[in-house]
Amino acid sequence: MYLRERRYPVVSVEQAGIGVHMHTGYFQNFRFCLFATVIGLALYSLSAMAGLADVIEAADGPGADAPTIPAGWEKLEDATVGFSLFHPPDWVVEERVVSTQFADGARCRSVRFIDFEPPADSGAAAPMQQSFVQVCAKPKVQAGSLDQYMRRVYGDSFDRTFALVQLNGTRAFQAKDTGSSRTVFAESRSDLVQIITAIATSPGKFSERQLQVQQILGSLHLK
Repeated sequence: MYLRERRYPVVSVEQAGIGVHMHTGYFQNFRFCLFATVIGLALYSLSAMAGLADVIEAADGPGADAPTIPAGWEKLEDATVGFSLFHPPDWVVEERVVSTQFADGARCRSVRFIDFEPPADSGAAAPMQQSFVQVCAKPKVQAGSLDQYMRRVYGDSFDRTFALVQLNGTRAFQAKDTGSSRTVFAESRSDLVQIITAIATSPGKFSERQLQVQQILGSLHLK
């Protein structure tokens, strides 16, 4: 998956028709508005992070209720890996969506929804808006157990990079400080599993896609 940068024309103060010697009151109002905008964006990002973290850490904890599957959702099951999940009927089942060190050479299944896909000739001006949940697996006979793999690959950085969590009753490790995306490692009976989620869409669609990703994760079970 490639992230494309949106580029905007650079407008100088003179081009915008704004005097260099601004009135003091105007400048203070401008600084206040800028400050308020930055704080608002930060709170929006934190709320997105908290929403997905709650699903992973609290799911099937002591006294937790079983997740409710919305009516009409479809089941994706992979008997080879030993996992199943439910997804909205308009989300498309695919194989690998995003490439990672673990996903390369692994067996991957994904569910994805694209809100906006720019035309092929649009260049880097319009990024794709999409949300997905990707599950990749490698046999433990090749990758080793969950703890062996994590310590071998991440070494001394493991403890500061990952946190121990519960994913629907399954012991797992979740990457820290990943914004609205999530990277989780767990294991089934036969496989080591990497789960990646991402939400990259417009503010108007974000809450809807965030809830759907939460529900998909809540329905995911490893066997």
